[in-house]
Formats: sequence, C-alpha cells, structure tokens
Amino acid sequence: MKCQLAAFTPCPPDAHLVLWKNHTDAWPQPLHSLLDEMAQHDEAQSTTFGLHGVCQQLSLLPSSQLDSPVVLRQLTESLTNLLPSPVSHPIAIDISGFDLANPGVFARLRTLLVALMNRFYQLPQLGYRQQQKESNGQLWLLIREANIQAHELAWQTQAIAQGMLLSRRLADTPANDCRPQDVAQQAAAWAATHPQTHCEILDEHAIRELGMGCLDATGKGSKNPPRLVTLRWQGAAENAPTYAFVGKGITFDTGGLWLKEGEGMRTMKYDMCGAAVVFGLMEIVRTLQLPLNVVAVMALAENMPGENAMLPGDVVKSHAGLSVEIINTDAEGRLVLADALSYAATRFNPAALIDVATLTGAVVKALGYDISGLMSNHVQLSQQLQQAADLTQDRVWPLPLDESFDPQVKSHIADLTNTPPNNAAIAVSAAHFLSQFCHQKPWAHLDVSGTALSRGKFTQASGRPALLLTQFLLGLCEGKTKDL
Repeated sequence: MKCQLAAFTPCPPDAHLVLWKNHTDAWPQPLHSLLDEMAQHDEAQSTTFGLHGVCQQLSLLPSSQLDSPVVLRQLTESLTNLLPSPVSHPIAIDISGFDLANPGVFARLRTLLVALMNRFYQLPQLGYRQQQKESNGQLWLLIREANIQAHELAWQTQAIAQGMLLSRRLADTPANDCRPQDVAQQAAAWAATHPQTHCEILDEHAIRELGMGCLDATGKGSKNPPRLVTLRWQGAAENAPTYAFVGKGITFDTGGLWLKEGEGMRTMKYDMCGAAVVFGLMEIVRTLQLPLNVVAVMALAENMPGENAMLPGDVVKSHAGLSVEIINTDAEGRLVLADALSYAATRFNPAALIDVATLTGAVVKALGYDISGLMSNHVQLSQQLQQAADLTQDRVWPLPLDESFDPQVKSHIADLTNTPPNNAAIAVSAAHFLSQFCHQKPWAHLDVSGTALSRGKFTQASGRPALLLTQFLLGLCEGKTKDL
C-alpha cells in the first residue's frame, strides 16, 4: 500500500476519483455538468458513466465538515459502501480544500484516509486461495500545491495503514498458522530487519523461572507452549521515559476446561487482537521514527483443554508475587495480562503502561461495537487517551475503577480470584483485577472486545485502536501532552 501526493492534472485515468460537494473549484472541467447533477442529492453519489476518460469511477461526498464526529462517521460509512473491499484500483481524493494546519482537521482527515487505505486489504490476500487478484493499493492525495502539512499527512497515513495491515493480517491468520511460537518468530524476524528495534522471547522454561504462574497455567494445556515476546524501539536516550504497551495474545481460546460452545468458539482465533495491535503499533512507531522509547509486550498462549490444562480451583503464583485462584478457565485473558503487566512495569519502569485486550463480552453489551472501554488508575493518562480518541474518532468511553470493586476480585483461599463471585460489573471487575499487577505505574486498560473486529457479511480484524494509540504517542512527541 502506498499513500502519496499528486497534482490535480491529470488525475490517474484508472483511479476512483473522490471529490467533495462544497469544493467546486476542484471539480474537473469536463465533469462539471455531471457533478452538478450528482450534487442535487444529499447522500454520497457514485458513477462509472460519462467520465470522458478523466477517471474510472467518480464519487461525490456530501459534506467536508470533518469537525463533526457524526459527519465523519457518515463519510466513513459512505466510503465503505462505495468502495467494496478489496479495492482493485487506485483511489484519488481531493484534499485541497482542507486547512491542514488545523490539528483537528488534520487528524480527522487522516482518520478518513486511513479508512480508505484499509479498503485495499481483504482476507483472501492472506494466500489461502489458489487464485486471488492483488489490490493495486495506491491512494493519491490531490493537492494544488505541496506543503509540509500535506507531506506529513501522506506519511502518517501510510505509516498507520501499514501498521494496521500488519496487525490485521496477523490477527486474521488461522490459528493453525498463528501459534505462540509463530508470532514470536515473526516478531524476531521483524526486529532483525530494522535498526533501533530489539526482540526478546521468553519460552515456557523462562516463563516458569521468572515466576509467571498465570501465563504458564493458561498455556500448559496446549502442545504449543506459551511465549512472552518483548519488542523495543529505542528512539530516545537511554534515560528517557519509556512507554509500554501490553497485548493479550490468546492465539486460540477454547475456554479451556470451561469449554465454550461451538458458535462462541468460531471467532476465537481473534483473541490475540490485542497482541497484534501492539505489534502493529511498533511498526508505526518505527516508520514514523518517533523520538520516544516504546516497548510492546505480547503475552502469547493457546487456551486448550489438554491433559495438563489448568483446573477450576487451581491456585497459582503470579509474577507480582500475588496468588490467584482460577475459578473460570475461560477468564484466561486477565491471567496472561497480569504477568505481562507486572513484567513490563518492573522491567521497564514505564512512564505509562497501556494494555489492549479483547477481554470481556460485557463491554460489548455496555458499549456496542464502535466504542472501546477505557479504565485507568491515573486521571491524566485517561484524559490523554480520551483526547486522542476525540481527535481520531477511534472512540473510547471511560468506566469507573476504584476500591469499591475490591470484593469482585477477592478469594477465600488466595490473594485474588480471576472471576467475580457474582455476575455484576464483569468488564470493570476484570480491569480491577489487572490493576493489582501494575506496581502503581500510570496504567490504562482498553477493552476492545467490540472494536477489534469489523463485522458485516463476514468477520475480520479492524486494526483498532491503532489510530488512538498513535495519536497518543504523537501528542507526546509534539509536546502537546505533558509527560506523566
């Protein structure tokens, strides 16, 4: 995939040209009468007729008021309908009428462009079909005159889309080709080809030696043992703050001995979307050459009901030293995250610690499929993430988290239990459990159970919340967000 700037004349003749109803000065002269007719409608319009060789397809969008979240969502939905994935031809879109010096306009337009770039990818491109036509994968940003902001927009759009593509392809890969050791090998290969990046892999023996009893318990029921993978980007001085991202990486979740029903298991290869996202985030950070020290920790395991599987009622010792009673073996995500969070907190002493996980179905019942749940022990970090979400419209909603939820994680036999004693506040109870393993670092939890997947005629990974996390880091670089 490639995003690049281009002059209006000539528009690539094989492109799908996207124009705006209120940017009439950008309308090609041969298409004026056609565009006048299309502009009579309130909804987005598209045609392949009467184009006089200017382009292959023409679409007219009804509003460019990107400062309105409602309009941005409507435009994204319109483009999704107008551009069935995978898009096989280049897309050329007019950006000449936008004030790119305005940070809000810049970020919202980038969100729309990243959505366009994501239309170039589709599941068959993973290579499992005998024949699959590859997408051209080119997005042309049409401008009158090149400037620094336009170049930055194209660069950031491509970087974010490439990172999301890495995440989506990894999450979409069938579980038989995406075992913990497969993800670890891919991470090692990625780091080996890029300067300033480092990869460390802990196998099942090292995991046990370091006292990660929760991660070990989750993975020991599978013949494919667990891995803890750390990717590091050294973009600043050794003594500069480090920002750590932890991803849940259950490469397949049967529920263990608390076995899921068949329908509930159908999409469980996607229970590693959190790990895939933080891996893709590192690709974005590397491409943008951010002047920050960033770490991604992926807790990888298969949750299988094998002969060595964890049993309901087992008590294990975590990396943080806390004992955990395992009541529900299908609440394994919080187990692997507990050890990964403790490891990241003590190993890197991060200025901010953020985990991404498809953790609970309860957050979907509360917030639906477009909003991620946000829980945090740190007001400023929560506010920073909410600001980034507002700019990008990679939406989050804060949920409460305080000591009143202590009874939800208390065990009669151990320090903590992985499942609340009642059926209340499931999403928050899971986050409250995780908060016990952060060693008082500024921490935020993103439950992306609803947003990690795109749902329609079929299911596939969305790559979210990459935009949100990228904006958070860009804010740190630009000095708009104070260090925690």
